[in-house]
Amino acid sequence: MKSGDTIWVRVFKADGTLYRSWQALVESITDECIVTFTEANNPVYLATRTHHETRPIRNYFWPGRRHDLLEVYEPDGRLHELYVNIAGPVEVLDGEIRCIDHELDVQMYAGDVPRVIDQDEFAEAAEQFGYTEQFMQESYALAESLLDVLANWRPLGMEKSGF
Repeated sequence: MKSGDTIWVRVFKADGTLYRSWQALVESITDECIVTFTEANNPVYLATRTHHETRPIRNYFWPGRRHDLLEVYEPDGRLHELYVNIAGPVEVLDGEIRCIDHELDVQMYAGDVPRVIDQDEFAEAAEQFGYTEQFMQESYALAESLLDVLANWRPLGMEKSGF
């Protein structure tokens, strides 16, 4: 995997079921982070349908970490939101990025404050997949720790994407 490659990103449920997948362009890659970019209208394949993203997205994946971060842009290049998925450790396998979505997220719309969201979906996933109390506490602590990360994040902007 190298800059300029088109790769698959595959996100699974905690039971290993494929949840969603899409192709993305690798913008940059280091040992610590892989940055991908998808154009607006990029197809995202779900179990029962295909969804087309309405906005361009830059995604930061840190192998081994339990989260990834998205910069979501308006078509005119303005930042729409920053978004973090609390996930299983990000893995790079066979030239793909893979992780488990645990349904807990952190979101910050442009000009707003960050907040932890989707606690109800996380509670449902915890029940469905048998998350331990310790795992749930660690996930909430991670989400809380990422509030400051989003509040201080400096998006690259669309001009850095090369598109």
